[in-house]
Amino acid sequence: MEKIRLWFKEKPFEALFWLVFLVGAVLRLYDFSAWSLSNDELSALNRLRFDSVGAVIQNGIRPDGHPAFTQLFLYFWTGLFGLSPFMVRLPFVLAGIASVWLIWKVGKEWFHEPAGLFAALFLAVLPYTILYSQLARPYSFGLFFTLLTALFWGRYFLLKIHKPAVLIGFALSAVLAMYTHYFSFMMSGLFVLAGFLYVNKDNWKHYFLSILAIILLYLPYVGIFLHQLSLGGVGGEQGWLAKPEWDWIFDFIFFALGSSAFHLILILGFVVVYLLWIYSKKERISKIQWLSLALFVLPFAVGFVYSIKVNPVLQYSVMLFAFPFLLLFIFSFFQKIKLPVIYLLTLAGIVGGSWVAVEAATPYRNAQFADFQGCARVYMDWENKYGADSIFLASAINHPYYLEYYFNNSGRKAPGIFVLESKNGLELADLAANLRTCKTPFYAYIRLKPAPVVIPDVIRETYPVIIDYRDFAGQAEAWLMARDTSLKGITLPKPVSRFYCDFEKEDESFGVKAEHLDTIAFSGQHALKMTPDMEWGPGIKISTGQAELRYPSKVRVKLKAMADSTLIDTPVIITITDQFGKQYVWFSGKLEHYLIPGQWGTAFLTADLPHPSSINDELKVFIWNHDHRTLWIDDFSIEFYKQ
Repeated sequence: MEKIRLWFKEKPFEALFWLVFLVGAVLRLYDFSAWSLSNDELSALNRLRFDSVGAVIQNGIRPDGHPAFTQLFLYFWTGLFGLSPFMVRLPFVLAGIASVWLIWKVGKEWFHEPAGLFAALFLAVLPYTILYSQLARPYSFGLFFTLLTALFWGRYFLLKIHKPAVLIGFALSAVLAMYTHYFSFMMSGLFVLAGFLYVNKDNWKHYFLSILAIILLYLPYVGIFLHQLSLGGVGGEQGWLAKPEWDWIFDFIFFALGSSAFHLILILGFVVVYLLWIYSKKERISKIQWLSLALFVLPFAVGFVYSIKVNPVLQYSVMLFAFPFLLLFIFSFFQKIKLPVIYLLTLAGIVGGSWVAVEAATPYRNAQFADFQGCARVYMDWENKYGADSIFLASAINHPYYLEYYFNNSGRKAPGIFVLESKNGLELADLAANLRTCKTPFYAYIRLKPAPVVIPDVIRETYPVIIDYRDFAGQAEAWLMARDTSLKGITLPKPVSRFYCDFEKEDESFGVKAEHLDTIAFSGQHALKMTPDMEWGPGIKISTGQAELRYPSKVRVKLKAMADSTLIDTPVIITITDQFGKQYVWFSGKLEHYLIPGQWGTAFLTADLPHPSSINDELKVFIWNHDHRTLWIDDFSIEFYKQ
């Protein structure tokens, strides 16, 4: 104890840092392999299943859009240590822990010890940095190599250590960052450019040699780089990422601070300390401080402009490589802070930050990623209870391996999985065809990616009893449905309003006239016959108040239909228009997804509706005979539910 006391007395910053480092290590190691691998991690493991490095590069890396380092590292690492979640994630966790040490060294060498300590404190305890240190994706190594590049760059230009080993370290770490992620690639490029702010007649030759080495080491990958660059981003018409809004950066900073009031208050505490005891009108922002700020702002600016003008790429995850330099910039102003205040703020950050990190860990990551592990375990429970041969499994998933991985890890035989691929709605036709031939007593549906919300309603037409339902933080869902209506299922909510037409007689509310009724019917005596000259079919036109839409709602439309020929584009449509004529809701579901020509079938449309702007807005639900075909419509049901 006496040695520790003397250590804190003689080297308080170093002692406090190692306490911060220990906390950061524990928070990253805690529970890191217990939660589900993410979609991207499972995708990476799936793309390792090749017999050679060349096959991994051509089939697992080239089409992916990410540089090669992480995939090649996983190929060799898992070949040695296996595919358990613990071994898959362990090296990334260790890289994340090492990054806490690196930011301490960079802060201390670029600025002073308080900058390194406080930057390390936030990097150690923030749920944002912890989460991306635990994922077996490029983020943890990208952060590590970026900070390592910053360390060697600073030693060469700021500390003026002009040794070959320093430039070799700079070149290698910069190249590794370039091979890890394209935003860490950008960080390497910014460091190369930043060097020109400090070159002089004494160091320029060796610095140019290091740049030449970086170029030569990256040359073998240029072909794949250009191909991946041509792929664009993950947004656009075929992607899932939307363009960022103008206030994206503020949302990111709040997210990076753990979406936590505690971290905002802690930052406010630093601001108060600065204004009361440190601020001086004579103080000027130095060149290295401006550079640190630029290393945060420029990646954001490039990503934002590219996302707006070309293709969306800007995500919270890609800002991880730049985020440390925002921390370093902020804390570079705290050189003259008093030692008692340092102890107080550091201990508050450790205690409060650790509490937030542990409390927020599960909801924080659940809000980002689907729970593949949880869904697989639920399905295994269903198999144990009802028998594997009694259940048919369908899943909205990118690849069946993502579920099979957890069956294999549990020593269980993976079930056959009917994958509902994203086909702009045509997956509903695949599902309807599957249900017509499926004979098992139970039908399981697991949603592990965005999918049409109507899918469970389509399944319930054949398997009407919901035996079990699990919601995994809205990111994933699992249903088990039964064919036998005598079984007791989950009690379903009742609609707040319902509109129904059986077409047995004229119905003004649905726009049904007697001359359009026909004796060819699914049930009862009559159905409505739409001829090719009837473009607008039956439906309702009411106010949102009449539909009891006074909150976000779900609408379920179900009808029987038959067409005399194959349909191409004949949708059921839902619209809501405000009192000023602005249409702010439009959903459609195509009848052709569910119908076989000459046979009655059930068509569906399910949609989530926003809070209406007024109870007097106009709501329409109708059939659009866009193909101008002959149709018969029967048993038209429209139900609204409170979300």
